[in-house]
Amino acid sequence: MPRTSEAAEIVLSGSGTFNPPKAEQLAALRADLPFSKSDLASGNWSFSARYEDSTPDAESDPHAGRYAGAIRGFRLVIGSTTLDLPADQAAIVISDGGSGFSHRESIRVEARASTPSGLLRLSWIQVNQQAKDADLRGPAGVLPSDALPPAAMVASMATASPFDRFLELRIDAATGGSRPLLYLSSSKLSVKAGPATAP
Repeated sequence: MPRTSEAAEIVLSGSGTFNPPKAEQLAALRADLPFSKSDLASGNWSFSARYEDSTPDAESDPHAGRYAGAIRGFRLVIGSTTLDLPADQAAIVISDGGSGFSHRESIRVEARASTPSGLLRLSWIQVNQQAKDADLRGPAGVLPSDALPPAAMVASMATASPFDRFLELRIDAATGGSRPLLYLSSSKLSVKAGPATAP
């Protein structure tokens, strides 16, 4: 749908904690990961994403939106290490019961980056999932459509459980394999969003 208001640049930011890997897990980690063992042992992380809220939908599914190019910058901090992820590998993905799952709505702000150890994926994920016979498409659910929702909802969408809002980090080896080199996930975050006030 066409926007009647002017485009705005939004900053989404969150900070919180995760459960650090155990000592034996830290000892087994590869040395070429983008975060040090002390970073991971700290259990502290934060992220920020700057995006443009008038980016058009690139997804043909009428109940799913993919806003590739919306992200202007995406940063992850773990411990004392800051990693800036490439904006051209980031997107906001909205599902209003799309992709064949009419009982599930979600907002994902995601990015990926190639690192010496493998492919890194970072996602702020919010999922509203109901019984399989529910149809959440359109105004029946939390999201009225697959359009980019207001910034406050990108930060905190209503979900059935607080554990359905979480930050997820995964690094997979370039050679493949079923197990990630590193996997972190946590719902222990405070997330907010609002208009960008600085360039």
